[in-house]
Amino acid sequence: MPLGLLLLWFFALVTRFWGLTRFPTLVFDEVYFARFGRNYLAGVPFFDAHPPLGKYLIALSIWLGGGFHPWGYRWLNALMGSLIPVAVAVLAYLLTGRSRVALLSGLFVALDGLFLVESRYALINISLVLFGVVAQILWLWGLRYQGRGRSLWLMAAGMAFGACVAVKWSGLGFLLGVGLFWVLQQRLPLPAEGKTTYSWWQMCLLLPLVTFVVYTLLWWPHLQFHPHQRLLDLHQQMFHFHRSVASTAHPYCSPWWSWPLLLRPMSYFFQRVQTLSEAVPVIGPPLPMEATRWVYAVYALFNPPLLWLSTLATLALLVLQWHTTAGRFVLLNYAANLLPWALVSRCVFIYHYLPAALYSFMALALVWESSHTWVAWARWLRLAIVGGVIAGFVYWLPLYLGLPLTPEAFFRRMWLRSWI
Repeated sequence: MPLGLLLLWFFALVTRFWGLTRFPTLVFDEVYFARFGRNYLAGVPFFDAHPPLGKYLIALSIWLGGGFHPWGYRWLNALMGSLIPVAVAVLAYLLTGRSRVALLSGLFVALDGLFLVESRYALINISLVLFGVVAQILWLWGLRYQGRGRSLWLMAAGMAFGACVAVKWSGLGFLLGVGLFWVLQQRLPLPAEGKTTYSWWQMCLLLPLVTFVVYTLLWWPHLQFHPHQRLLDLHQQMFHFHRSVASTAHPYCSPWWSWPLLLRPMSYFFQRVQTLSEAVPVIGPPLPMEATRWVYAVYALFNPPLLWLSTLATLALLVLQWHTTAGRFVLLNYAANLLPWALVSRCVFIYHYLPAALYSFMALALVWESSHTWVAWARWLRLAIVGGVIAGFVYWLPLYLGLPLTPEAFFRRMWLRSWI
């Protein structure tokens, strides 16, 4: 298991750091988040619709990375993104005690396209996911202790939950997931640890209190740059901003139910050139398609075979393993991170599916591991699943890394009309 985790981390590091500075321009929401990070360093006030922790981390990345340039504002997010497959593997191991399920869960995350793309730019969804998974690891780990030790681990989990919500409010999905699991399970059998659970006061008082206090304290540096603003007023402004965003405010808006089907990915960067020697980005009007010889594109696209198989596996898990600890935990956290989006009327995007998607990847690993008991040819099915996921990662890799493609090769990768 330790060697497997090390190899998994090495693979994630290479894919996330290779060619990290390829596009010397602000890509997608870097135009906001990277600049907000620089504003903290320069002491420039600004308004942002999200809590501040994600931008603190980008500011730290710029400061430690030597300035406001692509490496400076991207490297820390790439490092955090490389840790997510390892964290997911640890979470899966705590749930199941099975190394194969754990490493396969982490491998699926490492082979996913949207997790890779989000890790390679100065965006904030990766820090949200990392803090959320770490919080759940600490929550599960605390169940191995009794008395004061258990409360200390629960407080550590609360600190991580507070950090998660301080990146985006949608981080509450990770907290909701463990809350639902605690309510419905009540007795959590961990491998080799027997049945144990948190008390009502720990879950209903201590954990929410620590989460709230940490979330509130993380606003303090932001308020130092905005002494004329009050925390309550800022939250009202943020809430009204999100309510005011129309459901069709952006061409890449996609309803929540479409995310598991991968109906509407997003283009983060697109550039047409005539030769590979041209500097990118090109200054001036877009090159006509008939004169285009090469295309540079970065797509917020999950690994299609992985996502579609994971969606099917999540449905299968509901039937096959709802009665198990791991199955119930995965399904409840998947629901907690997806279904609340049905209540949101504003424009939402496929990257909002990242937290739920990682639980669907864990569902695929659980179903994959249990499939050997189904039929005699299940071994070949298991090989086909892993092979299809790897093939999908390799085939769409140019769209994750922004590698040059001919227009014909680009459109061959647009399997659905809605992807364009």
